[in-house]
Amino acid sequence: MPQIALAGISISIAVLIGFSISIVVSPDPTGIIPIAGTIILGAVLSPIWYRGFQRMTA
Repeated sequence: MPQIALAGISISIAVLIGFSISIVVSPDPTGIIPIAGTIILGAVLSPIWYRGFQRMTA
């Protein structure tokens, strides 16, 4: 699978999971905390998903 496709898939999944976790954990789901949490968790989880996809498709 091309590297661009792996990157796009891993970022999409990381943002989806990050947003879900941020909404559940946040005391005010309409505030800035879910947005910041999504960005932070997306940045942390994207490389993990990317490496995992590389190992699965190798």
